[in-house]
Amino acid sequence: MTSIVQQTIGISARERTGLRVPKVPRKAKTFLRGLAEGWALRLKFAEMWVMRGLGIRRARTLDAALLQEGLTLVLPGIESESVFTYGMCDGLHEGGVRGAIRVFNWGLPFPGGYLANLTRIDRTRRRARDVAAEIVRYQDEYPGRPVYLVAQSGGAGVAVFAAESLPEGRMVEGIVLLGGALSPGYNLARAMRKCRKGVLNSYSRKDLFILNWGTRLFGTVDRVFTRAAGCVGFRVPEGLSKEEQRLYEEKLHQLAWCEEFAETCNHWGGHIASGGEEFLAQHIAPWMKR
Repeated sequence: MTSIVQQTIGISARERTGLRVPKVPRKAKTFLRGLAEGWALRLKFAEMWVMRGLGIRRARTLDAALLQEGLTLVLPGIESESVFTYGMCDGLHEGGVRGAIRVFNWGLPFPGGYLANLTRIDRTRRRARDVAAEIVRYQDEYPGRPVYLVAQSGGAGVAVFAAESLPEGRMVEGIVLLGGALSPGYNLARAMRKCRKGVLNSYSRKDLFILNWGTRLFGTVDRVFTRAAGCVGFRVPEGLSKEEQRLYEEKLHQLAWCEEFAETCNHWGGHIASGGEEFLAQHIAPWMKR
C-alpha cells in the first residue's frame, strides 16, 4: 500500500490542505535577502573581533615549506581583514590550491575605513603597488613558482591595479575576482598582459544591495557610478586595439551565478556568498589548479 507520504509527493500545499498559500512578492524576497546578508555580515564582524581578542587566526601561514610550492594573495573587500577572508583562504586550501595562502590587508580598518577604502582611488593604487612589490620580492626568492591574486568586492580593484603595476617581465598566473566592485567597462587589457591564465570574474545579478544599488550610489573602486562587474559581468570596451581584443577573447573568463551554486555550495547569489568557502573549493580552486 502506498504510504501517505508517497501519495503527497508532488502535490502542492493548496491541493493537500485546500488552503490558499500566499506567494511572497519578488520585492519582499529581495528585501529579506538583503536584510539577511546584512545580519550575516554583522555576525562575521562580531566573530572577527572575538577571534582577534582570543588571538585566533585561521588564515594559512607563510611557512617556508608552503612557499616552495607557490603563493596566493587573498585581498579583502572594503571591510578589511576579517574572519571572512580567513574563510576564503580555507576554501582555497580545501579545494586543493597548493602553496602558501595569505591575506594581504590593503584597506583601512573597520569601521572607519569603509568609505575611504571604496572612494580613495589614490590610496587604493598606492596599496596595489605594495602588492606588486610583494609579488616581486616573492618571485626573486622563489623564481618560477605560481602566484595568484584572489580578490573579493573592493579588493578587485587592488588586484587589477597591482597586476598593472608589475614591472616588465613579471607576471602572475591569474587573477580571480569575486563579486568585484570594478566598473563593467574598465579596460582589463593591461592587467591581462601580466597574467598567464588571465582573469576569472565571478558575478551575480542577484547581488542587488552592494553591487547594483550600492555602487550606483557610492561608486565603484575605479570611481564610476554604475552597476559593478561583480553584478553584471565585464563588457568589452570600445576602441580596443586588435591585441587588446585578442586578450579579451583569450584571457577573460566569466562565471555567472546559477541555481546550481545554491544547491551545491550554498552560494545564493548575494554579495557575501561570492567568497564562501564551499564555492571557492568547488568552483574557483579547480580553475586555479588547471
